[in-house]
Amino acid sequence: MKFSSHFMRRKAEKAMLQLLVVDDEIYAVRGIKAGVPWDQLGFSKVHEAFNIRQAKEIFGTQKIDVMLCDIEMPEGDGFQLLSWVKEHSPDTESLFLTCHADFEFAQKAIQLGSLDYMLKPVRFPELEKAVRKAIEQLEKKRGLVQFNETYKHYYQLWESYQPMVVERFWQDLIHRSIPSNKVQIKEIMAKQNIPYSDTALFVPIWISVQRWHKKLTLREEKIMEYALRNSLEELAVWKAAKGQIVQVKSGGLLIILSVDPDSRIDKEKLSSEMQGYIDACNHYFFCDLCCYIGAPVLMEGMLEMFESLVTMESHNVTKTNKIFFLSEQQCSYDTFPLPKMNGWAEMLKCGCKGKLLKEIDQSLDAMKQMERLDAKLLRGFYEDFLQMIHHVLHYKGLRAHQVFSEELLSMQASSVSRSIADLRQWINTMIEEAARRINIVDESQTVVEKAKHYIAQHINEDVSREDIASHVNMNPDYLTRIFKKETGLTISDYVLQERVELAKEMLVKTDLPIGSIASSVGYNNFSHFSKMFKKATAINPQDYRKLYETYQT
Repeated sequence: MKFSSHFMRRKAEKAMLQLLVVDDEIYAVRGIKAGVPWDQLGFSKVHEAFNIRQAKEIFGTQKIDVMLCDIEMPEGDGFQLLSWVKEHSPDTESLFLTCHADFEFAQKAIQLGSLDYMLKPVRFPELEKAVRKAIEQLEKKRGLVQFNETYKHYYQLWESYQPMVVERFWQDLIHRSIPSNKVQIKEIMAKQNIPYSDTALFVPIWISVQRWHKKLTLREEKIMEYALRNSLEELAVWKAAKGQIVQVKSGGLLIILSVDPDSRIDKEKLSSEMQGYIDACNHYFFCDLCCYIGAPVLMEGMLEMFESLVTMESHNVTKTNKIFFLSEQQCSYDTFPLPKMNGWAEMLKCGCKGKLLKEIDQSLDAMKQMERLDAKLLRGFYEDFLQMIHHVLHYKGLRAHQVFSEELLSMQASSVSRSIADLRQWINTMIEEAARRINIVDESQTVVEKAKHYIAQHINEDVSREDIASHVNMNPDYLTRIFKKETGLTISDYVLQERVELAKEMLVKTDLPIGSIASSVGYNNFSHFSKMFKKATAINPQDYRKLYETYQT
């Protein structure tokens, strides 16, 4: 297959990187320079700056790929420097190193686009891991530049493209604008001068794009689909059979080959050429795709045959860049029990991210072994996983829109469950983001805040101070002292206060029986609940509800 040499050229060597370390402590800078094998990571130069002014001067003369920066420094803080870098060197990836385990600092760093937030003294393996992550981000950006070169090449061709009459005829047949009736098809062919015999046989080949390696806008996707189409027209089998390429729907192309009724399809030759096309598209057009090849049919049988190919495509969620013949497929589909995810939730709560990802990979790999795995099962896995993630975030006091990007939250189940690879990528991203934010919250919370959070999560249970102390890994007597010092309340008084506040809210905002409300806030004995409520509010629960109702009217 012929492809422009513009797209076949690849850089033989990676461009060397430059690192900038910004810290007012000279020994910290020198320690970082000496503690990591920067040359092995691909850095040709490690610059050092001891204040913001020096850092800006280096940016003025050098192309800095990664910046490691302290927060508190002379002549301005690290946040001011990062804001300046985002404006003057937007391609630079930045990471913070600081002595402050402060949640607001970490939150602000993330908002400004810092890739990571590490506490001093940082272990060198941890620092190296964070920098490798920054390098991966840089490589993704460079891949996007490479994609844009391909995109621009086909832009002008796409703008001038006009669907032909024959393609419109096939589109109307597939979309049911033309009835699949031999007589009516013949009449329309005569009217539109379609150059086919009514006894001709056709083989449909459905080419479905499974995923693009880059995130595309709708416009970019249309243009890249035209690039795929343009390359299809170079296939020898397409030219020999006077084939027609039909754009049926987004994400797919239909090739219709005209075949001689007295000859048989050379499957080996067809497979070889289509596989060559798939491999080239995967390499040059940044996509994974599969080809589904039907059997020879008369024109009036094309719609039914096409729908069979689309059904075959929907059941393929494990294989990429492959060819499938309809005649070789079986019709039965296996079932697979979805995994229980309660254990996964506990792993995420406890910060066992590595173990969690390993277990999920094993589960997905087991699913992948199923020859008849379909999209319905993947959708069920996706929905159960999403439910588990939301449960963990709620438990940790986080809200989904604070943790995940708008892009992640807006992804539809239909796109995520299109293949095992898409689902795995989405799950890994969700866990990475959730674990990162949970870790920030856990590290920035004080012991008293953790105790309060535990009480809120177990407000309907009979929790003791020993339970709470065990959760925060502290002696019960010591926890009691620091809790009262910070809040002015004993632990038992605080628990009572929180239970009463929740009960008051439920009394005025719901119609639940008071006995059910008592149970919801941890009191199985109604009389005891009523007594404690009155002690705290000087009024019993029944009168409190009536008082609110009277006020509302």
